[in-house]
Amino acid sequence: MNPGPPLSYESLKTVLQYMDPNLRIRLFINCPLIRSAEKVVPLKIKKLELSHRWIAIDDTRYTVGIYKKYPAGTCPPRVERENEFGGLATDLDQHGYEDWPGRLQLRPGDVDEGRTTTDATSHFKVKKEFEHARAQAYSELKNRVLNTKAILQQWYARRDGLPVPFESYIMLTISNHETKEKKKVEFVKYEKRLPEALNYLMHRIFENRRHPVAVKLLIPKSEILHLTPGLRMEIEEMNFDGGSYRAFDDIAAYIEESSYPLKSVKACVYHPSIFQHTMLRSAKHLVVRGIGSFEWLPIFLNLENHKAHIIWNYLDETMPVDDYMTLIRHWVSSGKEVGASFRQPLKVEKGAELETNYFHLEVFKEIKAQFKNSISGHRYIF
Repeated sequence: MNPGPPLSYESLKTVLQYMDPNLRIRLFINCPLIRSAEKVVPLKIKKLELSHRWIAIDDTRYTVGIYKKYPAGTCPPRVERENEFGGLATDLDQHGYEDWPGRLQLRPGDVDEGRTTTDATSHFKVKKEFEHARAQAYSELKNRVLNTKAILQQWYARRDGLPVPFESYIMLTISNHETKEKKKVEFVKYEKRLPEALNYLMHRIFENRRHPVAVKLLIPKSEILHLTPGLRMEIEEMNFDGGSYRAFDDIAAYIEESSYPLKSVKACVYHPSIFQHTMLRSAKHLVVRGIGSFEWLPIFLNLENHKAHIIWNYLDETMPVDDYMTLIRHWVSSGKEVGASFRQPLKVEKGAELETNYFHLEVFKEIKAQFKNSISGHRYIF
């Protein structure tokens, strides 16, 4: 079959403009002839997620990890699982042990969100069949023995000055959330640290572009983000779990001024100082998850956002009843534009603590008493 003549330069740019961003990235990496055209066409991404060891573009995730290669028949079950799911997330020291202090080390271009992490909790179901439980216990004990044997072998190697019992590689895994497809596409000798590997990947994808990368929704998802210095983004919305004012400043350095005001910002609040940041104050729609018992009324009175939505992480009193009335009077009398709104859940429900329900009922009663034009229903009052 005759493939026909190649696309002209201008036609190629038009095709790239409407191409899926991940397919476009693959073509850019594998087809040197299109690279000059690809770099001048704006790259448009619906959702960009950033983590300390992976980036996700729409539904496709690019993960860097350490692959441990043991001699045939000696790989511990734990390492097999790690290799299968993207490799180890932490760098190794010279003896092959995980270098946890190095994971928290900041490098030029890194963003420290200062977020407090929560330990994951595992849930196990009780098995009724005794035989199945016994077989499972045997398998788990066998795996534990093999894992412990590998740990001891590594310890003896360190004690005796011997090489570690495995070879290490940096592995790039590309996976798709929708199709469940997962490919290990590249292995290189472990000679650089994982943040450097991720920086190299981001450099290849995002840097040296004529236009900023257009991102509809940006989601930073890690305590420390290893960003490439040449990254420039034009974003519309951001979901931000970082709790420090400095983190807003650090990530703002990668965002073009033309992005502001953002359509929407969602943020967790660990300290009231972040409300002073332009990125948050200027957003058209602000969604705040409150985590803190500081004085909220002055913060709410000074919000300039067209729409504000407050979500509490606990159900105790967040403000006195009188403060709620002051806040409502402020919104009613301050001449807000049509469509402006302030939303905050107040729940009266079965199973909640009696004190919490009583407090929320008092707020509802005061609203109905002081604001004759308020309208209430089964699940709302405004």
